[in-house]
Amino acid sequence: MTTFRQLTLLCPGEAVDLIEELMFFADAQAVTLVDSGDTPIFEPPVGSHPVWPQTQLQGLFSDDREDGEILKELRQLFRSAELVIELPKILHEVADQDWVRVTLEQFKPLKIGNFWVRPSWDQIKTPDNLTTLTLDPGLAFGTGMHPTTQMCLEWLSDHPTAGKKVLDFGCGSGILAIASGCLGATSITGLDIDPQALIATANNAALNNLSITTLSGDQTPVQPFDVVLANILANPLIDLAPTLTRLVAPSGSLILTGLLNEQAKQVRSAYPEFSFESDLNRDGWTRLFGTKKVY
Repeated sequence: MTTFRQLTLLCPGEAVDLIEELMFFADAQAVTLVDSGDTPIFEPPVGSHPVWPQTQLQGLFSDDREDGEILKELRQLFRSAELVIELPKILHEVADQDWVRVTLEQFKPLKIGNFWVRPSWDQIKTPDNLTTLTLDPGLAFGTGMHPTTQMCLEWLSDHPTAGKKVLDFGCGSGILAIASGCLGATSITGLDIDPQALIATANNAALNNLSITTLSGDQTPVQPFDVVLANILANPLIDLAPTLTRLVAPSGSLILTGLLNEQAKQVRSAYPEFSFESDLNRDGWTRLFGTKKVY
């Protein structure tokens, strides 16, 4: 029988979204938010994410790593995100339950931009004039619930990718790569350092009758793309600026997100070869959109 262990953190309200994302990067199976009155939030509706001054965040883990390995990875992630969070010394075992059923009940169809994002088991008819995007939750980050993912999907809604070559850098579940394919992109590539993400991307692509090339972190493409989307974190976006710049064709589009509002200026300055339009901000997160200059 699988042994489940839980890590509980007390987080400042304004950092909850970022900490939740980092927990998933550390391979948490589920994350629950609890207020001081023990009222849980599993997947709040878009635009109505309650934030308390102090929020208890519970991460559930079920892999074979030692507690120390999990805590070390979280400590490194928090440090890279410039977060000062006190971590416990151990994780606590929790009673098993039907986690699959609990998870399935959390994911409902969602309209984002011109997309109708739905799990494969959902039977609700897609509303008229929306593009169906089928996506099953799994171990890879990216269900469409997070503001950064939503802002990327909205960009794709406003900038059709028909006939274009698209790269989803840090693809997670593959949601952005799949969205591009649903809009008619002729070549779609998803790249991620996490093998689970590549499996999730391939599985979700099949649900949408799409073929996506999946690459690991050491397989950076050589040929440039018309559109490159990178929904990762600020520090990696800065470190990877030379690589991402090279991967965008002249006059091509670069969409960067996963950064906090206060990090936008630093990230933008790492990409001098792009002309950026006005930033889009939501719930403390920023999306940058730039066009590569032609010299």
